[in-house]
Amino acid sequence: MRRLPIYFLLDVSESMAGEALYRLEDGMGAVIKTLRTDPHALETVWISVIAFAGQVRQLAPLTEVASFVAPSLPVGGGTSLGKALSFLMDEIDRSVVRSTPDRKGDWKPIVFLITDGKPTDDVAKAVERWRARYAGSVSLVAISIGHSADLSVLSQLTDAGNVLTLEENTDANFAKFIQWVTQSVQARSRSVGDITKEEKLPELDKSILTRLNLDKPLDRVDDSNAFFVSKCQKTQLPYLVKFEPRSARVNAGQASFDSLAYVLVGCYPVKNTYFEMSADQPNVATVDSNQLHGFPSCPHCGNPVGFAMCDCGNTFCISGPGQQTCPWCRQTAQFSRGQEGDPGVDLTRARG
Repeated sequence: MRRLPIYFLLDVSESMAGEALYRLEDGMGAVIKTLRTDPHALETVWISVIAFAGQVRQLAPLTEVASFVAPSLPVGGGTSLGKALSFLMDEIDRSVVRSTPDRKGDWKPIVFLITDGKPTDDVAKAVERWRARYAGSVSLVAISIGHSADLSVLSQLTDAGNVLTLEENTDANFAKFIQWVTQSVQARSRSVGDITKEEKLPELDKSILTRLNLDKPLDRVDDSNAFFVSKCQKTQLPYLVKFEPRSARVNAGQASFDSLAYVLVGCYPVKNTYFEMSADQPNVATVDSNQLHGFPSCPHCGNPVGFAMCDCGNTFCISGPGQQTCPWCRQTAQFSRGQEGDPGVDLTRARG
């Protein structure tokens, strides 16, 4: 039996935490549900899911649609796209059956690369290897969730027409996007063997999806969102705190200057698999605590203070002032409320 291998290469970095990851996880389930009703897909389509953050993990090996179960998606620190591409290429070499003079192999694989951020590792060697050995034998569709992905890197992996941007990641738009992905798989399953049709993708809904236009300057990456990894004191489980930048004009006597602040926009519970999926390199970038506005409660246990800082440099949740034990270093110390005008401290931000 000749298979049509479909690979989903999914960014599960910190910037995807929360609604984006929930939509992606639900979307994978919707893709499978629809494909199981399509006789062409049931006959040919095999699916694999590979997730990447700082580390790479194959969540599902190539599996026929009838038996495929959409996996839960983890979260990790970092966006190691170079490592993910290398893993993908090795997996294609292992799993995709090549045609020989004596045997017909699998149909041309298709890869859906879905990301929302800038690579945090070196992608040059992986891109060079992809272009030399895989670009002609594997179809790759790269989708940027929003405008923060590094389109200049994505454009090196595939034709500009196959680099797409999901303009606004709302529930309604993401549902339409998932429908388009499903239709793309269905169209490929019906056109295998017909080289005049197999590379064609369904028409885009231009209200939500746009193709990369190389005649315009490429969108640059906005990597200024600040993420922090905290732990719940009661459950020991991690959670991610997200702040978005805001610029403000500050008047100081007769002078004025621009000031950058970070405003709390979300706090997302994650599992301990976060550490398994995170990059090996230590986080080094910092943010002055006086730049942060708004502090969360703990999403795991509900402690009202979700952003207390220990002498070890890590943050965790507490119930209020008094003696508290840090879940990171196990030290017990006395905590009190900070006062306006206190000097700020440098907080280590995650890689995003």
